[in-house]
Amino acid sequence: MSAARILIIDSDTQAAQKMGLALDSAGFPVTWCSFSPADVAEGLRDFRPELLLVHAELSSPQVTTLLARLEASPVPVALLCKDTADQRFASALRTGVVALLQEPFSARQHLKELTAISAGLPERTGELSGRGAGRELSEIVQHLMRTRRSGGLAVGEEGRAFFVRGVLRAARLRELSMEAALSAMTRANTSWTYTEGADGPSALVEFMGEEEPPYVVSKTPQPAAPAAPSPPLPEQGAAVPAAVTPLDPEAARTPILFVDDDPAVVTMLSGYFSKKGYPVATAADGLEAMALLTTRNFEMVIADLNMPRLDGWGLLRLVREDLRSHETPIALFSAQDNYRESLRLLHAGAQAYFPKTLRLSALEVQVRELCEPRRRFLRLLSTDGGIQFSFGSLGPQWTLRALAAHAYSGQLDARDSWAHWRSWFEGGRLVQCSSMIGTTSLSGDRALAGFLTSKQAEGSLSRGTPPPDEGFARHPTASTLARLVPWLNEEQKRAAEGQLARARALQVNEDLYRLFLTVGPLEWQPMVRMLCEEKLTPAEVIARLSVTPMQVAAVVRELLRRGVASLQA
Repeated sequence: MSAARILIIDSDTQAAQKMGLALDSAGFPVTWCSFSPADVAEGLRDFRPELLLVHAELSSPQVTTLLARLEASPVPVALLCKDTADQRFASALRTGVVALLQEPFSARQHLKELTAISAGLPERTGELSGRGAGRELSEIVQHLMRTRRSGGLAVGEEGRAFFVRGVLRAARLRELSMEAALSAMTRANTSWTYTEGADGPSALVEFMGEEEPPYVVSKTPQPAAPAAPSPPLPEQGAAVPAAVTPLDPEAARTPILFVDDDPAVVTMLSGYFSKKGYPVATAADGLEAMALLTTRNFEMVIADLNMPRLDGWGLLRLVREDLRSHETPIALFSAQDNYRESLRLLHAGAQAYFPKTLRLSALEVQVRELCEPRRRFLRLLSTDGGIQFSFGSLGPQWTLRALAAHAYSGQLDARDSWAHWRSWFEGGRLVQCSSMIGTTSLSGDRALAGFLTSKQAEGSLSRGTPPPDEGFARHPTASTLARLVPWLNEEQKRAAEGQLARARALQVNEDLYRLFLTVGPLEWQPMVRMLCEEKLTPAEVIARLSVTPMQVAAVVRELLRRGVASLQA
């Protein structure tokens, strides 16, 4: 049996290298990285590890964030830590945290343990049991929540509890239910068994022995929904039905990211759309979502407006500022319908607003409609005639990736009020790009940079025109984009910083300013008041609030665009 591929995650690079060299000499394929979301995502994607060796405490925020990120691509985790008390629970389980190893790292001791873990994981039962003496039941419940586990806990003959990613989804003990039942179970002095399991509604039904899940966690209590042909979103308390309508034939190439801090909501949404054939990922807030969006491609993001750390407004702003993600369609949803008017007034860059009262079947129809421009483009690619389209609904980067994926050979023309671009492709590879701006002609990277930042250009495709020369050193289209887009991001950031540094103050239109205070995002108000009332410069706002230049630049751009203020240099 070959040794497991191990990815070491450690904030101390020297310690990670030392462990890596020891593992490599013992025959383990190994690499290492920091806790940076980008580094972890790259390590998981490129190295494809079979085990993570993570140097951190189980209770640390780094481990909590890592376990949440691994839900999309589960890999067993062995922790190297000081507190190994939970080893008695982890040692029998197959997923998530499967071992807690005592630090400091010892090559002789830990190589044996890692070898045993690698060999023994396939043989583990995924079941854990005990007698319930003392605080044992309370400690196992705390472990399930800390390690974000999914599965069922049976206590004695009558107690049942079901967890989804560490969150209690259902519990029953005689006449008690939910938290009251779980609390009573943790005080019991009786035998118990925990069984790892799937986190979907069907697993809950099977474990609880009910016709349908009796409990659904929601942010606010809601009345039971009346019977209807299609199920409501989770806030109305209904489960995903077993019978679903026929799969969308294009669903498999429509990956969706759902963002909400309520596990019940994302579980219900991801379960429904997964059954329909959509690739699905989830995030608990805007920061987790942004980490995914800058490393993976999604055809749609559906995000809640109310979330901790970074809410829907903040996520929308970051996505639109970052060239790696700014073409991704985003729909926002909320239990508060008054957000609809705010979105209309602000034109904040979201493609749609969905109230949480919208039924899942109707939500799927809306998703298909929002994806239709890109789907139509792909359907027409195989036709012989020219295709006319708008980059406003497709995105320049998305179009280039689509042409690469379909091995397109031919010519792409794009034009807006500023410039005319022409690009040539051979077998999907971008061979050359040129642009004409007035009487100025550009080619290669400089022309492509202008094309990638265009927003409202109209385009067409035609076949048979040979490229004039080679402009990108025969690199694949994906490599060209991976090189150029981060550079463009940095250029835009430097330009925003320079503009803000030169600006002295804003000249404010008082009437429009009062209106903006009522409809603008609440999280912007401290910056807006400093700029418009205290007459601070953007540079002073950055220093006082410890915000980024890009955040202040976004506020200033919105004030200028709305006519709320003009810039005094």
